[in-house]
Amino acid sequence: MKKLIRFFKAFFLVDIAVGLGVTLKRYFRRKITISYPEKQQVLPERFKGMIRLYKDEAGVPLCIACKACQRACPSNCFDIEGERNPETKKLHPVKFDWKLDRCSFCSLCVEACPTDAIRFSKEFRMSTVCKPALRFTLPEMYLEGDDLQRRLKGGPGA
Repeated sequence: MKKLIRFFKAFFLVDIAVGLGVTLKRYFRRKITISYPEKQQVLPERFKGMIRLYKDEAGVPLCIACKACQRACPSNCFDIEGERNPETKKLHPVKFDWKLDRCSFCSLCVEACPTDAIRFSKEFRMSTVCKPALRFTLPEMYLEGDDLQRRLKGGPGA
């Protein structure tokens, strides 16, 4: 019985008619294309852009170099070294390297961070032709907007 149904579906081109129906339905709807550089869509709340480090309201970095993100990362994107401040006895990062070319944006590092120092930004323009520009150091993890775009175009020294 199944072979007979499959034969009639193939003979009368039912699958093609269904696909054509979907195409025609989309064709006569209102177009949703936007002019990208002039207009930009509002990004959803859960958008996963580039990973960035954040500071608190006083401008103090939130990262405590606990290496939880480094341990949680399945792609081995992070290389972190910390050092204790002699006066405050608090740990802070001395080296924080992130490899964007390895990152799979799985968000395990964001979930593992106890201080909420590492989060996804709304930055989605991350294309570059310079592979060394995809390696970020500690000061570069705080860049955003046009500064980040200049960094991606010019590489590490920009």
